[in-house]
Amino acid sequence: MRIEQLHASAWDDRGRDRWHQVIAGMPVSSPFLSTAWTNAWMRVFGRVLKPVLVSVLDASGAPIGSCLLTSRVRRTTVVPHVRVHLNTDGENAMDSVIVEHNALLAIAGAEDVVARAIAGHVVDMRADEFHVAGAGEVEVSRLLRAFPSWTADIEWHDAPFVNLELLRAASRSHLDVLSRNTREQLRRSLARYQCRGPIVVEAARTVCEAEAMFVELVALHESRWQAVGHTGAFASASRREFHRAFIREGVPTGNAQLLRITAGGDTIAVLYNLVANGRVNFYQSGLRLEDDKHLKPGMAAHHLAIQYCLEHGYAEYDFLSSAPGEGRYKSSLANESRQLAQLTLARPGWRCRYFNGLRRLRHGARRIGRSFTLRRVPRRTAEMPERSS
Repeated sequence: MRIEQLHASAWDDRGRDRWHQVIAGMPVSSPFLSTAWTNAWMRVFGRVLKPVLVSVLDASGAPIGSCLLTSRVRRTTVVPHVRVHLNTDGENAMDSVIVEHNALLAIAGAEDVVARAIAGHVVDMRADEFHVAGAGEVEVSRLLRAFPSWTADIEWHDAPFVNLELLRAASRSHLDVLSRNTREQLRRSLARYQCRGPIVVEAARTVCEAEAMFVELVALHESRWQAVGHTGAFASASRREFHRAFIREGVPTGNAQLLRITAGGDTIAVLYNLVANGRVNFYQSGLRLEDDKHLKPGMAAHHLAIQYCLEHGYAEYDFLSSAPGEGRYKSSLANESRQLAQLTLARPGWRCRYFNGLRRLRHGARRIGRSFTLRRVPRRTAEMPERSS
C-alpha cells in the first residue's frame, strides 16, 4: 500500500477518474462526495484553494481510497496555525458551501486502512488541526481511531429525515406519521392553496429546466430574506457559480434535483435537493411570501416533495443538520433523526491547548449570540431558517 498525491492542476487529467473509481467501489456514498459535486467544486474553488487529491493505492496500484485536502493558514491570532479541511471544504466564510455526510472515500472493507493512511499523511503535512465538516457517527469514530493522540472537538447537530422505505413497507402516506397539530396545519394550508387551483409538483427533466428553476429559486429566496433584513444564501457570486456548475453536472447524473410546486399555475416554492443512492437531501429553497398566516409554504412544499419522493421510489428525504434552535419545522415533518458533527482534531502540544481555548471562547460567544438572536427573530422567519450556503 502507498500514498499518491495529485495537485489541483491534475484534477481534469487524472484526479476526477481516480475519484470516480473509488466511489464505484463504495456500497453507499454521499451526494456531497459525488463526482458531479466534487468536479463543480474543483472548477470554482480548486483554482483558488489549490487542494491536493490524496489516493491510497493497493499493492497492484489500484486506488482503494481518496480524499481532497485543503490546507489553510489562519492568522487571526498572534500564533498562525495550519488547518487542513477534508474534501470540498475550506472556502472563505462569505463563499462557503455546506458539506454534510462527509467522509474519507474508501472501497468496501478498506475503510479503516484508508483512514489510518490518510491520518499519517495529515500528520506529515505538519497540520495543527484537521477539520471535518458534516461527519456521521460512524465516520467520527473511525477518525478518532485513526488519530488516537489528537484532541477532538466535536459539535453535534440533529439531522432529521423521513424514512420513505418504512412508510412504503407499511403502506402509509407522509401525513399518517405526523403529529395531529402538524397534520392540521398542513391540511389547512393545502386546502387554501387548492382554492387557487390544482397543486402540481414538477421535477426538472433537463439541465435547461433545472437552470430556469434555480433562477426562480434564487429570486424567491432573496426576496424572502431581504424582506427581513438578510442577504440570503446566494449573495456570494462564487456560491452561485458553484451551484450553477453543479446543476449542469448533477442533473444528467441524477445527483441534482429541482422541484417546482405550483397552485393554479402560480409558484409556491422551488426546492433544490441533492441525490445519491436513492436518498434525497434537501439543500435550499425559494418560498413565495404569503400574507395569510395559515399558508405554510415551507411546510407545504416539503410535505408535497416528500410525498412525491415516496411515490417515485426514493429511500429517504433528508433535511440535513440544523444549528441549535433552528429547524423545528424539519423535526415536525420527519419520522427519524441522526446526528452529524463538526469535528476538529488538534495535534497534541501547547499549540493544541492554545487553539482549544480560543475555540471554547468562540463557541461560548456563538451560543450567547444565538440565544439573543433567536429571541429577537420575527416569527415569520422561523419556518425556513437561512442556511450558510
